[in-house]
Amino acid sequence: MNYFEILRLPIKYDMDVDLLTKNYFSSLRSSESSVDSGLLNEAYSVLKNDLKRAEYFLNLKNVSTEKMSSELAIQMFEMREKYESFANWEEKIEFQKKIKRKIKELISYLKENEGDLKKFSEIFSELKFLNSFLEKERSDVYSRD
Repeated sequence: MNYFEILRLPIKYDMDVDLLTKNYFSSLRSSESSVDSGLLNEAYSVLKNDLKRAEYFLNLKNVSTEKMSSELAIQMFEMREKYESFANWEEKIEFQKKIKRKIKELISYLKENEGDLKKFSEIFSELKFLNSFLEKERSDVYSRD
């Protein structure tokens, strides 16, 4: 049984988050549920997160989520170099805001390209990189003396 089935949802990336939440809480309250609460919590956690849901969706479709095109790898390398070249925090913060806007845009592209797994996978790769880039920068800010 996969996470979509556990929460009684169709297997698709673009989902009704309100229905996800409704089904989750309904399953938690149900005494008839045969699903362990830990598994139920894991399913809900994965499906409510755009990035995790995309990766899970691709895994269900047997599409690798570890590949990155050489073109994307070069783009990402250049982006890191550009970020490191900024002289002050204001520039870095503005750049991070641009990345956050790009992430929102990519999430909408995922929804539009759900039927084209190759394109969906390419968008996911970029989204995954941008998300990890932001997480790394956040952790670096908090680790500074």
